[in-house]
Amino acid sequence: MKFKVFSKIRFFFLIYSVMIFSACHDSDKIEPEYGERTVLIYMAADNNLNKDGETNIKSILKGMEQTAGRLVIYIDPRYDVPRLLTVKGGKGCRLDTLETYTEENSASPEVLARVVKEVQKRYPASSYGLVLWSHGLGWVPPEYSFPGGYAMRLPDPDMPRTKYYAEDEHPGTTGKAYMDIREMAARLPGHFSFILWDVCFMGGIEVAYELRNKTDYMIASPAEVISNGFPYEKMMPLLWGGEEAMKQICREYYNHYNKYQVNSLWRSAVVGLVKTEELEPLVAKVRTLLAGKTDYVRAWHYPLSKGGLPMVFFDFGDYIRKMTTEEEYNSFKKQLDRVVIYKAATEKLFGDEVPADKFSGLTSYIPFSEWSDMNTYYYTLDWGATVYENN
Repeated sequence: MKFKVFSKIRFFFLIYSVMIFSACHDSDKIEPEYGERTVLIYMAADNNLNKDGETNIKSILKGMEQTAGRLVIYIDPRYDVPRLLTVKGGKGCRLDTLETYTEENSASPEVLARVVKEVQKRYPASSYGLVLWSHGLGWVPPEYSFPGGYAMRLPDPDMPRTKYYAEDEHPGTTGKAYMDIREMAARLPGHFSFILWDVCFMGGIEVAYELRNKTDYMIASPAEVISNGFPYEKMMPLLWGGEEAMKQICREYYNHYNKYQVNSLWRSAVVGLVKTEELEPLVAKVRTLLAGKTDYVRAWHYPLSKGGLPMVFFDFGDYIRKMTTEEEYNSFKKQLDRVVIYKAATEKLFGDEVPADKFSGLTSYIPFSEWSDMNTYYYTLDWGATVYENN
C-alpha cells in the first residue's frame, strides 16, 4: 500500500512540476487550432510500465524544446486517472492539461478512437502522427492462452524489462485488458502520416497489412522493446518530418541501444520502417508463392529472450526464401525492399544472435495445423484471409 501511495504522489509531482504555468481548459470553450501536423502520443501505462511512462514524459519534454510542433499526450497511469495533455514546443516548453477523465480502460479500441477524435477536433491539421505506447504481443489475439507454459519468461536478474505482452490493469475486472488489432484498425478514425509502435512485437506483416489504410508509414520492432522504449529526446523533432525523418527515428532507436557494451543484454534492438502503399503488390505476390505450401517448412524465428514463444513470430523474408526458388525469392525480395524501406538490428537480441541474412525487418506467422485455435483467429486478419484463403 505504501508503494502505491508513493507512486501516485510521484506521478502528480512529475506532471505538476512541469505545469507551473499551465492551464486547465473547459473543452466546450476551446476553439480549434489548425496546424501542419498534430502528433498524439497514446500512453496506456496502467500497468507495470508506469514508472517508464514518467521517465519518457520527461524525455519528451526535453525533446520538445527543439521543435514548435503541436503535441498531445494521452496518459493513463497506474495509480491515477487518465489525462489529456498538450505540449507547446520550443524554448520554455509548456505542458497544459486539456481533460481529466474518470477511470477507463485505455486498452479499449473505443477509448483510443474517442481520444483520437477529440485530438483531431481540438487540433485539426493537414496531417497526423500517432505514437502508441504500452505492452503488446503483435497480432496475437487478446488473452490467448498458450499451452504448456509458453510465453512465460524464465527469471533472469540481468534481463532488461521489456514491453512484452495495449495492456490495462482495469479495476473491477479479473485480469488485464488487451487491445485487439482488428478492432483497433476498424475503429481508428482518420488517416495518419505515421504510426509508431513503442510496443513489443508489432513489427509483423500482419499488423502492417491490417493498418495499411490507416497510415502511410509504420515504425515498429519485430521483437521485444526494452521498457525504456524509444529515445524521445532525440526523436521528438523528427515526428514532424517526412520519409527521411522516419528513417532517422529508426536510426536513433538502433543507436540508442547499440551504444551499450558488446556483451550487455541492453544492447538489444531490432526495428523496421514500412511504407504501406507498397503492401498490396507484396500480398499478391506472396499469395501466389505460398499456394499449397502452408505446412511445408518450419522457418527460423526470432530468439525471443529466455522463455520463448511457440511458433508465432518467424522472420518474414527468411520464411519466403525457404518456400521458394531462388528466382521466385529474388522477385519477392525486390518488392519486400519497397515495403521495408529501412531496417536495423543489433548483432544480438538479449544474448541470442540475429543473423543479418535472416533479418528482413518484419515477422510473419505460419499457420501450422497443430495451432488450429490460433489459425481460426489468424484467418480473420486481413493478411491471413488474403494470403491463405483456399491455400
